Amino acid sequence: MQKVFSTNVVSEAVLVRDALLRHGIEATIQNENSGFTAVPEFRPPAEIWVMRDADYAAACRLVEDSLSTLDRKTEGPPWHCGNCDTENPSSFELCWNCGRVRSESGTT
Repeated sequence: MQKVFSTNVVSEAVLVRDALLRHGIEATIQNENSGFTAVPEFRPPAEIWVMRDADYAAACRLVEDSLSTLDRKTEGPPWHCGNCDTENPSSFELCWNCGRVRSESGTT
């Protein structure tokens, strides 16, 4: 078992772990509930660990790809839902207001 990623943002750790799982790499999050501690200064980072050492190199590449995709998606302009005209951050695939999928909502 080897650690491939560490972050103080638990949701980011979940996204990275899920990307690994989708590619058939068994992974787990250590300290997943650290975001619920009362004192932020004492929160341990969430860590992604791959279960099989043989998956380590591929997992590192997938972590890098996942993070660059997240960065790219957060840098774009906001989009407007064609269903309810609500402005959504570029990283959202669903409208936060009505739940429509971005491609189905006639975005602008």
